[in-house]
Amino acid sequence: MSEDALPSPKRRRQAKRPDESVVYDIPPVESKTTTWRGRLGFACLNTVLRAMKPEPVFCSRTCRIDTILKNGLDFAKNLGKRNALDLLELVKWNEKNKHICSIRFMRVSSEMFPFASHKVYGYSLDYAAAELKAVGDLANSLGHRLTSHPGQFTQLGSPKEDVVAASVRELKYHVSMFELMGIGRDGVIIIHMGGMYGDKQVTLERFKSNYQRLPQDIKDRLVLENDEMCYNVDDLLPVCEELMIPIVFDYHHDWIYPSSEPPERLLPRINATWQTKGIRPKQHLSSPRPGALTVMQRRAHAARCPELPAALDVEDAGWWRAADGSVQYVDLMVEAKDKEQAVFELHRMYALADVVLENLRPARPDPGFAGEARDGAASPRKRRSRRKGAPAHRRNLSCNVR
Repeated sequence: MSEDALPSPKRRRQAKRPDESVVYDIPPVESKTTTWRGRLGFACLNTVLRAMKPEPVFCSRTCRIDTILKNGLDFAKNLGKRNALDLLELVKWNEKNKHICSIRFMRVSSEMFPFASHKVYGYSLDYAAAELKAVGDLANSLGHRLTSHPGQFTQLGSPKEDVVAASVRELKYHVSMFELMGIGRDGVIIIHMGGMYGDKQVTLERFKSNYQRLPQDIKDRLVLENDEMCYNVDDLLPVCEELMIPIVFDYHHDWIYPSSEPPERLLPRINATWQTKGIRPKQHLSSPRPGALTVMQRRAHAARCPELPAALDVEDAGWWRAADGSVQYVDLMVEAKDKEQAVFELHRMYALADVVLENLRPARPDPGFAGEARDGAASPRKRRSRRKGAPAHRRNLSCNVR
């Protein structure tokens, strides 16, 4: 959300639900079973808090460079501090129903501090050290896991030195956030390999060379994720095993661009890339929108997830037995449009946790694909938009699925 003119937050007003008299019709869910008892998490935004009135609670306030030029860099830094204050509120909300429906796993928005990694307008996060420490202290005391996922422009395999340099600055910014929070090694930073740039193997070698030059604090947190267009697990696993880089396994991406083996066969090797570094493995779950036919349509995430992956019930894939005999579970990030509501629905479906009905909301309708070409081609208007406006580093993401 861009905000060109936000007042300084002199005093926060108590947020209230839009209408306390609203009674939501929450339908029952189909009961399903699983032996998995790990943590479910959501990414970046809480839909209940985002809808609060008179002041929403969220962590992605940002602005444009024109606004910085007009109002000064302190405007962007002020937005960052407000985002950090609201991140604390998100952690509190996730925990406030302790032992009932608490959520102890969340992705931190990459837009927490606007332009902090910019070559010209970048800045240190030390000015928000107190706010970040408060978040980390609370998360650590409650056993919450916080991770991050920089945007698709973060590409260490790019042939362009300026793109690689910008990627390193972005990774340093994320490391700085976690260090100021005091978050341990489970606070990982996830990226994709990115574009193939005409030659996948050459790009992989270039990534390996660039990775070796990274500062150790970035290496300690960096994680790769299989994607749905360019690099599946078959492509990434040899590189990650060689460099000791953990892999986030994304079920949705693997469904679109499958690897040579099913998840329950791949995940023991994938989990080993985490365990070698003493980090709890995490996976990503999302579902395609109903009616998706083409590759481009199948990439779009649905509002909810209808089920948990069967691989979670398989030893060494969804859980493992530690040296002391205790059972340990992977963490599962739910990348659904309904955010925490998708988590609550899975809690109810599998009896993973009791829920507070007042926190439940009806599922948002999944938009269909009416009017889109059945071969996945963009409309003429969209094609013109891409020709005119797509920046070079985003055009390079175009890849072919085999």
